[in-house]
Amino acid sequence: MSILGGYKELRERLKSVRLWSIMAVVIGVLVIVALWGVNQYRGKANYHNYLTNMWHRAFFDMVGYVQNIQALLSKVEISSDDRQRAALYTEVWRNAFAAQENLGQLPIENNVALERTAKYLTQVGDLSFSLSKQLMNGKKETKEQRIQLAKLRSYADKLSKNLNELAIEISQGKLRWGEVRTVGTSRFRRISQNVTSSHMLAVEAGFKDYPTLIYDGPFSDHIARQVPRGLPDNVINRDEAKKIALDFLNIKKADMISYLGLSGDKIKTFNFEIIPDRRARDRTITVAVSKKGGKVIWMIDNRATSAPKIGVSRAKENALKFLKSKGFTNMIDTFYLKQDNTALINYIYQQNGVKIYPDMVKVRIALDTGQVVGFDATAYYMSHTNRKIPKPTITEAQARKLVSKNFDIQSVSLSIIPLESGREVFTYEFMGKYDRKYFADYINAITGKEENILEIIKDPNGILSM
Repeated sequence: MSILGGYKELRERLKSVRLWSIMAVVIGVLVIVALWGVNQYRGKANYHNYLTNMWHRAFFDMVGYVQNIQALLSKVEISSDDRQRAALYTEVWRNAFAAQENLGQLPIENNVALERTAKYLTQVGDLSFSLSKQLMNGKKETKEQRIQLAKLRSYADKLSKNLNELAIEISQGKLRWGEVRTVGTSRFRRISQNVTSSHMLAVEAGFKDYPTLIYDGPFSDHIARQVPRGLPDNVINRDEAKKIALDFLNIKKADMISYLGLSGDKIKTFNFEIIPDRRARDRTITVAVSKKGGKVIWMIDNRATSAPKIGVSRAKENALKFLKSKGFTNMIDTFYLKQDNTALINYIYQQNGVKIYPDMVKVRIALDTGQVVGFDATAYYMSHTNRKIPKPTITEAQARKLVSKNFDIQSVSLSIIPLESGREVFTYEFMGKYDRKYFADYINAITGKEENILEIIKDPNGILSM
């Protein structure tokens, strides 16, 4: 090859190398741009999900706080005890402030309607704060203040009703937050049309300690703060626990028994999963047996239930018969809830005619066959003991005079209830109505102090309290 030929061949090779280099650089840039785009898209999607979750939390928290305000204001109207009302006013103030906080986080345009709703929450919170201080200084509410409170409570009813409608649509996926900006705004406008008639002073205040609502029957929140009093002292092993679980279910031999381990805080339990019959593998029963005392604490039978064939009365008969067969005597039913073709019924212990609310057992009955498919005696074993119940120091007639005149008393009985501190108090339980709503008012049978008020919710699915 001549020198000239070698030079041309080298130049062609260099051109080819340069071309490939350029192509490689272009491809590399395109890949980098594509990866950057994917990362940007993922980042925006994650951020959108984060915002959606935050709005969900803020909205449903706000709905809960407004429901609290509604319930607390109703309790205030029937309470005749100054200290109790002062405590209730403080709770209203805390809930109103928390509701405002969450309202401000929602992606709804800050128009006049929303401002009026926020103004309502400010006013109901500030009036409650003011009245709480007033009562603590020994000065009762005036007639005008009582009228203002009644109006504010009626607004709370409307606000809670409309927010619940919105919550249902959001839960069912009928509304997304982009749509809520519009629909929510119109509903807030409808809710707050009459709020501006109030002329209460605004007071700047802040509070972040949220209260507790009782959802699942009365007095169940106190359980976690106690140590078990109703369990025998003996300690059992795993094999003994398995036998106790099978005996409880009246099963002589199961096709499969799996040990799930030891769990529990206040009550340590051996947990078992039992398949009674292999031909129905989708049916499993989970049982927890206490290490101390060897008692079945709870049981869940997950068998599918079909359309109801029995009513709640028959379900209660079956549940009471079941409790007696397991050694639970002197139990009376209190509240119940129909759900998923089953009825969850609460029973409490009764000692010498006195209701012992802390000693509670829950039984779930399948409404297709009447079979027991759930059992929970946690509260009972945490609280049950042989109590020395004193004689009331004040008479029923004296206690009646301590109940608000606005309260239409329909029944009265003696009961022991737990306080938030975990301490039990002996009370007269006055059940009755106020303004078409049902309440239970508890007057201390020794001191005459109003210890608690519960609103009783009655609807086609059951009777609950809050």
